Amino acid sequence: MKIEIMIYVYLAICVGMILFNIVSAVLSRLRDKRISKINKRFNKQILNELRYLEQSGNIHNSHKIYLSKKLKRIGNMRSFDIMLEGKYTEKPVLVNKYLHSLNGVFVSLTSSYCKKEAMEAAFFPYIIKKYRILHGHLFDSMTDMLYSMLTEPSIYCRENAMQAIYTSGDANCVLKALKIVDCPNRFYHDKLITDGLMNFNGSFSKLNTALWESFEEFSVQMQLALLNYFRFTSDDYLEQMLKLLTDKNRDDEIRFACIRYFGKYRFDEAYPYLLEYAVCRNDARWEYCAIASSALSTYPCPKTVECLKANLYHRNWYIRFNSSLALEKMGLTYMDLIDIVEGNDRYASEILRYRFDIRDMIDEERRAVTAC
Repeated sequence: MKIEIMIYVYLAICVGMILFNIVSAVLSRLRDKRISKINKRFNKQILNELRYLEQSGNIHNSHKIYLSKKLKRIGNMRSFDIMLEGKYTEKPVLVNKYLHSLNGVFVSLTSSYCKKEAMEAAFFPYIIKKYRILHGHLFDSMTDMLYSMLTEPSIYCRENAMQAIYTSGDANCVLKALKIVDCPNRFYHDKLITDGLMNFNGSFSKLNTALWESFEEFSVQMQLALLNYFRFTSDDYLEQMLKLLTDKNRDDEIRFACIRYFGKYRFDEAYPYLLEYAVCRNDARWEYCAIASSALSTYPCPKTVECLKANLYHRNWYIRFNSSLALEKMGLTYMDLIDIVEGNDRYASEILRYRFDIRDMIDEERRAVTAC
């Protein structure tokens, strides 16, 4: 009897699973049809308005009212985005004009998306960023919404909001946003900040001036992100970087960033300091030596070669590796370093042989590509 009951229960579960799959498939089919219908409607609406805009230079108020109601739903916004994306590749100038005509619509949608859950709310700043809604047209309600989203726990909300703010092209707006996210109780990876600033849509000179003026107001983590941004974008801050490098009260990471900056942009006044840091007098502070050894490749001269050759004998692998890489970048050959390659120190010899092997492999690949 118990076995029969178990069989009946098993059959009931199987029937339930089959019914669940059937209902799910039906609902999915209905949803796809509904989305397809919405897409066709949006496609028709946008095509008509683009034609009218091309002819008259305006769009219908009824179209604005229609979008203000429909785009409150995230599904409709996604359909709108899909349709608009296709038209944007065909006629970018016309679509930009169309979007600027809808500024009031996007402003009206701000309050609606503020009330949604984090994942849905994050889609709105994504649209703002994608179509550069704020570029040249700052709206207080929209920027206030983006500022409030920067305090959300969701990284999607915060990153999409920051990306939207970068497209505004307003240095003060970006500066305010950076101060909001620069919170010790809220993690925000410095690489996201560095990469985001490089996507700024306005005057970089104004942005850089604003960032330097407020540099001391930021935390060490944010300062590090800003220094990396300057390293990737400009060589106009050699004096400021040298001042930070020589400030003994600065955090080590800040000074490391300055050394890397001088490794990319040559500044002869910084060379004595790099040479000093490249000599490891304290094993506990080996990072300075390793990073400075790498940076010295930008300053080829006999003193640099002498220093780097000495570092090849250091017990720390990172110092040896960076020194060998710097020597290789400076163009030194096997014969230039034969005293080390054929010397008695196995570690120094192996690291150089490794660098030369890597260089030979890269050269062979280039020759093979050229031959093809």
